[in-house]
Amino acid sequence: MAVIFNYFDYREYLKDDLAKRKGRSPGFSLRSMAAKLDISSSTLIRIFNGKRNISENLLPKFISFLGFRSKEAEYFTHLVHFCQSRSERLRLKEYNALVQLRSEKTKTVSDAEHALYDEWYFSAVRELLRIYPFDGDYQALSRMLEPPITMHEAKRAVRLLVRLGFVKRNGKSYTVQDHTITTGAVWHGTAVQRFHRDTLIKAVEGIERIPRSERDYSTMTMCYSAEGYKQVRELLKRTREELSRIEEQDANRNRVYQINLQLFPLSQPYERDTR
Repeated sequence: MAVIFNYFDYREYLKDDLAKRKGRSPGFSLRSMAAKLDISSSTLIRIFNGKRNISENLLPKFISFLGFRSKEAEYFTHLVHFCQSRSERLRLKEYNALVQLRSEKTKTVSDAEHALYDEWYFSAVRELLRIYPFDGDYQALSRMLEPPITMHEAKRAVRLLVRLGFVKRNGKSYTVQDHTITTGAVWHGTAVQRFHRDTLIKAVEGIERIPRSERDYSTMTMCYSAEGYKQVRELLKRTREELSRIEEQDANRNRVYQINLQLFPLSQPYERDTR
């Protein structure tokens, strides 16, 4: 079942849920889903197409059908209200509730775990182990990164990830403890600063090393007020959340990417004389 906390559109979730049910049971159809919800197929089609909303009376039926309990049910309820509200004030209220519930599913890296950011490849190896069937062959693992690291560095990364609890070893297999991780709203420490610096260096190196068809670089130089700056930061926050949602829904992910988002001043503020 798709993870509801990765969605900001309940209709997309319903479509993905239906597709997964069809995958498990080829005979399951939109008509089957409508029957379980005790509504007509035409009503469900209109909900899927955005021509009809989920009413407050129908909401409990969807929650029951989807098997949601507690926080999942709460998130889905806020999600429906967020998508269907015409008031920007109410949409913002529901959005904030969604973000709060999503944050409860995110692991904040503690000060003791900041060693994860000592080297750029620690984080890269963690992500790689989510898609790569590592069986102890450190040489092969080291060659999977771009640029390649040494076998010694691969061993160092895996041992650190296991020690910190980000990866669990089961015999010869390794499983990532699949939490979304963050340094929190306020980060500090030389390790995190070095990680930002090192990933920026990798971006610079990538201009010459990585073919244009395999990367996307863009820059913008803009002018903002203090209020505009706050709005851009909020937009970048929502962008990071959307990037996480896309990743979680990508069933065929097969490569690790680095995404860097920076916003910094290139001038001193100019205070206009308003007299």
